[in-house]
Amino acid sequence: MRQFWIILGLCLILTGCTSTSCLTNLQLWPDPSGTHINLQQCWDKSDQIRFYTTNQGSQIAPYELIKHLEMPLSTDKFFARANFDRWRFLPLEKADRDQDSDIDKDVQDWPLGFVINTTTSGREAWHGNWLGVTCAACHTAQIEYQGKKMRVDGAPTMANLNQFLWDLQAALKATYEDGLKNGDKFKRYAKNFSGEWDKALLERLGRVVTEGEIWHHRNDPPTPPGYARFDAVGLIFNQLIFMSGSEPVGISKNDAPVSFPFLWDTSHHNQTQWNGVAPDIPMVRNITQGIGAFAKYDPHAGAFQEPSTIPLSNQRTLQHLVHKLRSPAWPENILGAIDREKAERGRVVFEKKCASCHADQKREEPLKYLRVTMTPVNDLKTDGNMVANADHRELRGPDGRQEKVAVAAGPTVKDIVLSWSHVGEIFPFVGETLSAVWRWGLDFGRDETKLDRYKARPLDGIWATAPYLHNGSVPNLYQLLVSGERKPFYVGTRQFDPKHVGFIEDDKSGTWLDTGTSGNLNTGHDAFTYGGELDLEQEVWPLIEYMKML
Repeated sequence: MRQFWIILGLCLILTGCTSTSCLTNLQLWPDPSGTHINLQQCWDKSDQIRFYTTNQGSQIAPYELIKHLEMPLSTDKFFARANFDRWRFLPLEKADRDQDSDIDKDVQDWPLGFVINTTTSGREAWHGNWLGVTCAACHTAQIEYQGKKMRVDGAPTMANLNQFLWDLQAALKATYEDGLKNGDKFKRYAKNFSGEWDKALLERLGRVVTEGEIWHHRNDPPTPPGYARFDAVGLIFNQLIFMSGSEPVGISKNDAPVSFPFLWDTSHHNQTQWNGVAPDIPMVRNITQGIGAFAKYDPHAGAFQEPSTIPLSNQRTLQHLVHKLRSPAWPENILGAIDREKAERGRVVFEKKCASCHADQKREEPLKYLRVTMTPVNDLKTDGNMVANADHRELRGPDGRQEKVAVAAGPTVKDIVLSWSHVGEIFPFVGETLSAVWRWGLDFGRDETKLDRYKARPLDGIWATAPYLHNGSVPNLYQLLVSGERKPFYVGTRQFDPKHVGFIEDDKSGTWLDTGTSGNLNTGHDAFTYGGELDLEQEVWPLIEYMKML
């Protein structure tokens, strides 16, 4: 038996290796449209397009009902390029589109990561064309410096997703309420939709508005997260709770906004999410992420009826894309040459002060399975809202029992996974799922029940993932290492600061981040973590130089 597990482990290791040929020349490659520069991350153009456009079952609102919307307080078109720029979504250029897809002429100005999702399976209410988002909406970045724009796939977005959802609901509500008064806004909307005032259209719009109100009541945070941040885990928990029929004990709120996680090499980590609440089991991770991205699920689906809008074959495609994605190398020809002598001194500091927590993942080597370090929040002294919401929030299930939200959500996820077995969709995942379960079993003996911890991420590509800490409360590496320099700042710009390694802090077009507010605290990961204050000249600046190379 022991020999079997050894052989299985070797097979998994071998099959998990990724070729390094794509990284033999870490050059930049231009976008055919000429609007940006792509960093070499082991994807070709077809990989990139698939990531940008692959549907994950997301259903935000019926497309036909929203395509003609105006802004709430004007006649300006809601789905206009200017609005998407204001929300900081990246433009989807012609070269980034799937040329074989049938994209409506009305969506040519839509940004990267937005799709029309057509559903014909599952509940009748899900059928039709829906506005949806792909993984790319939240996990694609652009870094700008001296007029150059660099696209970073798998990096956290600067977008304000929460504001977009608020504005969409406001536009829908304004149009509906105007229709109740027989106003001009609804008349224009109805004329574009069907050519005349339409009572049935008004009633349908009213149902969408009501559903939106219920969703926002359940998921809107007490403090808007602004650009580059979102409480995605809180949203996922709330959706799973709603689907399971459980009810929160006490107040349930999304008050733990975090940076959108980077995606490269995460499929090789034993735990995912900033608080490590999700084990590396592709089916579980990808399906729950899909639910957080507005996919629908019916726990009462009948025999031979698909239980969700999530296309598992597409989830498998996305899993393979993320599996081969690598972290971006520092582009010296744009951001400046790395001082190798200083970086070598920084390497010594890193090995002494940082390496014990942050797993080593070298970009040029085959990807390996990484057991990430989970550090108690009481030791880190960072903002504790995210771990508290997983560890302390309790639910009362249909049977009357109370349990932690992270535990209570488990049966719902299990039901979602197993419900696909009767339609034959689960089988392509069996090998991958068993592989991940076996790898997770390597950690047997560790106390995985404690949820009061944060994940110490591998630091490859860290230069491209500002702002820092799990909640994005520190703008650059310099302030991360010199805690006395931390202060509130504006977040949302894409303009890069190569000296301090992060985004500039004084662009007032962004969101003012009050780092004294619960959920936004920029405390922790300081001298206690490093084992003493770092010397500015001998340790901090060399360490920053070294981290440019990771």
